[in-house]
Amino acid sequence: MLLAQLQERAPMPEVLASVARLRTLARVGRVVLDRRQLTRATSPEVPEGVVALGSALERHGLDAIELATTMTDAEFLKLAGLLVGDQRGDAESLIESADALSIWNVRFLSAQTGEFVRVPSAPIAAASRPLSQLVAPSASAAPSYTPAAALDAHASRIELAVARGDGVSLCRELVDLALPAHFAKAATPMALQLVVEQLLVTGVPPDDVIALLQRAGPDGARAMFLQLIAAIDVGDRRTLYDAMASLNDTPEVAREYLTHDVWYVVRNAVCLLGESRSPAAIGAIGHALRHADYRVRIAAVVSLGQIGGSVALARIESVLFDTSIDVRTRALSIVFAAPDGEPLTSRLVGVLNEEQAIEYQLEIVAALGHLQTPRARQRLQQVCETPANSFEGTELRLAAIEALRRGHPEVADAMLLKLKDDPSPMVRERIASMPT
Repeated sequence: MLLAQLQERAPMPEVLASVARLRTLARVGRVVLDRRQLTRATSPEVPEGVVALGSALERHGLDAIELATTMTDAEFLKLAGLLVGDQRGDAESLIESADALSIWNVRFLSAQTGEFVRVPSAPIAAASRPLSQLVAPSASAAPSYTPAAALDAHASRIELAVARGDGVSLCRELVDLALPAHFAKAATPMALQLVVEQLLVTGVPPDDVIALLQRAGPDGARAMFLQLIAAIDVGDRRTLYDAMASLNDTPEVAREYLTHDVWYVVRNAVCLLGESRSPAAIGAIGHALRHADYRVRIAAVVSLGQIGGSVALARIESVLFDTSIDVRTRALSIVFAAPDGEPLTSRLVGVLNEEQAIEYQLEIVAALGHLQTPRARQRLQQVCETPANSFEGTELRLAAIEALRRGHPEVADAMLLKLKDDPSPMVRERIASMPT
C-alpha cells in the first residue's frame, strides 16, 4: 500500500495534514487511506481529524478509501463532509450521496465484502422496458429465412423511427433483425446515432444499447465516439466514455482519430486505447508522445502507464525531458511508481475534466452540428438562446447559430427569426448579415 510505504519515510501528520499533499501523492498513482491506520494514529502530533476520519469509515462499514489521480481538492473536502456528516452509517447510502455530488474519483473498500466499490459512472434513470424484453438475438435463435414482406415492414418502421428521432422504437426494430446482413443494412450512421443517444436519455436499458452497438461493430463504436466528442456535459462524457471502453471495436476506431486536427479528439482516442490495456496499442500511443499539444502527451503517458510493462515504461522514459513540466512530472511519477505497484488504474485522465477553455467549447459546438439527432439539435438551440455576459459567451452563441444552420436547417430559420431582436448587438449583426 502506497500510504504505508510513505509512512516509513514521513510521519503521519506530514502525510495527512494537507489536502494538497494528498493530491500530490495521488499523482503517483493512487492513495489508500486505511481505517485501521487512521484510528491507531493517536499520538499528540496527529490532527484530531485523522482519527475522526477513521471513525467515520468504521461507522460506514468501510475498511479504506482509495483516491484516484483525478481527485480534486473540492471533491476531497466534499467526501470528508459526507463521511463525517452522513449519520445513516452504511456504505450504500454513502455511495449514493457521493454519486449525487459527482464525486467519481474515489473507491470504497467494503469491510463486509473485502472488495473495492467505485461510485457509479452516472445516474441512470429507470428504463422504459426491462432487460428481459429487449435482448440481442443469439446466433442459434436466428431464423434462416425472413419473408420479404416482413423485411419491408421492418424497413418502413425503421425509416419512420429515424425520421421521428424515435430511438426506443428504432432499438426495438433493430433487435428483431436477427440476420447480420439485415441488421447491417438497417444500422445506418444516422440510426446508430439515435441508438447511442439512448445511453443519455435512458429510454432503453444501457446494456441493450451496448449490445446493439457491439453488433454494429466498428460503425457502432464510431457512432459513440462522435457523440463523445460532441458531449457538453461532464456526466454525458463519462457515460459515453465508460460505454465505449466496453466495446470490442473501440481500439480500431480510436486509431482512426489519432491524426485528427483537434487536440481533445486525439486525447480521447489515446485515453480509450489505454483502456484496452493491450500491449498492441503501445506503438500507436507512442506516436502521441510527440503531439504538439501537451495535454495529448499527458494522456499518452498515462495510457502507457495503464498498459504497463517494460516496453510501455521505456516509451514513458523517452519523455522525461519533455518541454512541458506537466508531462515530465506525470512521466516521472509513473516511472518511480512502477517497481512498487500496478500500472495506473486512473480512468478518464482528461476526458472527464470539465474544460472551460473557449477553444474546447467551440469545438464541441461544431461537433454538435454534425450529429443529426433531436438531442443534438436541442442542445444547439439551448446554446443559441442562452444570454451571454462575456465576449467568449457571445462567440459560443454565434458558433451555435452557424452549427444549427449547417446541421439542422429545418429549425435554423425559426431560430434566426427568434434572435433577430436579441439584446446582443453582435448576434443581431451576424443574423442581419446572413443571406435570406
